[in-house]
Amino acid sequence: MQNRIDSKDILQLFSGKNLSGEESQYLRYHARRLAYTITLVQRFIDQHHARRILDIGPHFLTFCLAKLLKPQPDISTLGFADGRLFPPELASKHFQGDLNECASMEINASDANFDLITFCETIEHLYTSPKIILSFLSKLLKQKPGAGILIQTPNAASFSKRIRLLLGDNPFELIREERKNPGHFREYTMKELEDYVFEAGFEIWFRQYCSYWPGSGLLDRLVNVCPSLRGGITMFVVRP
Repeated sequence: MQNRIDSKDILQLFSGKNLSGEESQYLRYHARRLAYTITLVQRFIDQHHARRILDIGPHFLTFCLAKLLKPQPDISTLGFADGRLFPPELASKHFQGDLNECASMEINASDANFDLITFCETIEHLYTSPKIILSFLSKLLKQKPGAGILIQTPNAASFSKRIRLLLGDNPFELIREERKNPGHFREYTMKELEDYVFEAGFEIWFRQYCSYWPGSGLLDRLVNVCPSLRGGITMFVVRP
């Protein structure tokens, strides 16, 4: 495996891009998560020899996948194209559409032949049941053991959310009026995600409660005592 990627590598990768203030803030907040994700995907590629990747929701991660993985994979994207953060010439194919409407999306069988689907920080933004989404994504994977989906999402049962509930405050945001940036419709626990992926016919290759967002040192030390209180969930599932 290549040397471990860290957050400095992620920030350096985007140093020449003209990012908006919101994009710069997002990148700084997610740099450690992106580094963690690339390192994990590289491990998967080394073990499963994955070459064709479909990234859901082209964004910062898509560019990282294209530039930091070795050997460089063949990357396609699905969602709403973002030509600034991921230039279209880097994509083998782009499938335009709203994943909430996946039941009506038509993708040719010849195109639906991916070794890996990266589905990161997206599921919480969808109002459609994960049962429907995972069934759709399963059809886009190669029909072979080891073809996989990487899921990342906030932990609905994190320590900070539990504390806010104890104090009488709802930790989950109200549904936004802006459809293009709808926020989180539903966050999930590890157990809920496990139930969904098992029902979809997958096995779990890797799962972890994660603290890859900036936080206080005291809080990080506290939640490390009980990992299920961490703020993030990463789950890698594969065909048996």
